[in-house]
Amino acid sequence: MLSTLKFVLFTVISLLLVFTAVYVTILNTYKPVVRTYINGKFVGYFSDEQQFDEIYNDLVTEKQSIDENVKVYLESEPTFEKSYIKDSLLRQQNVYTNLRAEIKTEFTIYKVVVAGEEQMTFTAQDQADEYIQKIKAEVSDIDTSVDVQKVSELENVTSLDRANVILDDIIARNKPVELPPEPEPVVVYTPAYGMGAVVPTLMGNLAWPTVSREVNCDYWGYWGHNGVDLRASVGTPVYAFMDGTVEFAGWDSSGYGECVKINHGNGMKTIYAHNSVLHVTVGQQVTAGQLIASSGNTGNTTGPHVHFEVKMNGVSVNPWNVLNQIP
Repeated sequence: MLSTLKFVLFTVISLLLVFTAVYVTILNTYKPVVRTYINGKFVGYFSDEQQFDEIYNDLVTEKQSIDENVKVYLESEPTFEKSYIKDSLLRQQNVYTNLRAEIKTEFTIYKVVVAGEEQMTFTAQDQADEYIQKIKAEVSDIDTSVDVQKVSELENVTSLDRANVILDDIIARNKPVELPPEPEPVVVYTPAYGMGAVVPTLMGNLAWPTVSREVNCDYWGYWGHNGVDLRASVGTPVYAFMDGTVEFAGWDSSGYGECVKINHGNGMKTIYAHNSVLHVTVGQQVTAGQLIASSGNTGNTTGPHVHFEVKMNGVSVNPWNVLNQIP
């Protein structure tokens, strides 16, 4: 009887030792983990839920280093399942990469819209508002607004240096031209040749460039078109917009054809292009409303018209800034 008890006891102890050895082996080879899912998709093994939170917070900080106002979120709460895996597999996986792929971002951007066109993009509203104010300070009647958008990635954000270049260009193209002081109104005009005695439309010291006011192609009607094209048949009179000195009269190979350029002083010049006949010469003094050319179809054109262009300090500006001063 005693020997039987000894045998049973020995057997139990042996089994306990075996199970203990197996358990220790498993603990040394396999680690307790949590299998983690987001929106039903497996993203990796974490030692516990706390490790998941730590890595998630690291990735949020990473996104906020790009833009502190970014919204960082997961589409659904993570779910966890307890499990055991080999320690080597736990070390090999890249949970940062897996979790980063599941994180969603929402950036708020502010687009500066000028005359219906998006010009600049910022990540801060105060920057967009600042440039709107700068534009309004120089060109009060131009239509400006800030378009707020939500995007998942930041692309084509405007640097401050680039924004300043765009700002200068907007102001140069739209700021009203400061005209020289008005002299005494012109009272004697040169009759138009080939059109009868047609007198130009005059307002003080300013004259409409030709007989017609019908526009063929407006300012920036296509890329690079810096003037206003006024409908005119060949031979229609072309008038000096205001008093000045003829700076150029001849063939312009850049596409203007037979062209007249008049310097009005104070950095202002006007250009009259695509003429058939020129009636002035370089150095000649002209007055507002004086006949300077007859319209034509020379240079790069698709038909006869008067191309009228205004430059201030060498930069083409919107001709309507001055044409609108003539009723």
